[in-house]
Amino acid sequence: MRPIIVNAYASSWRRRWRGELPTADLPEVAAEADRYSGLDDRDRLWRALGRLPRRQRAVLVLRYFEDLSDAEIGEVLGCAVGTVKSQASRAVAKLRLDDTLSPEGLLR
Repeated sequence: MRPIIVNAYASSWRRRWRGELPTADLPEVAAEADRYSGLDDRDRLWRALGRLPRRQRAVLVLRYFEDLSDAEIGEVLGCAVGTVKSQASRAVAKLRLDDTLSPEGLLR
């Protein structure tokens, strides 16, 4: 009988709400972030991808947007895994040098 009483008390104690308490002071409101800045970054990235050679662009899209492995990308494109890796490496290097992409933004 005693363990039942102890367990019932512990269960009721665990269920109590211990959230926020009302206060007279309001918290500071964070400044609303620019809703469209993410769209600008995405647009710059897609334009930069469009300037890459076709195979490099395909490798990056399949890797980062379709989440395929190097072997799967090689199978889709009909090339070796080593070619996929080298094309991806060259493409990312070109994107890092692209002046239209912000340094604090997408690729750093």
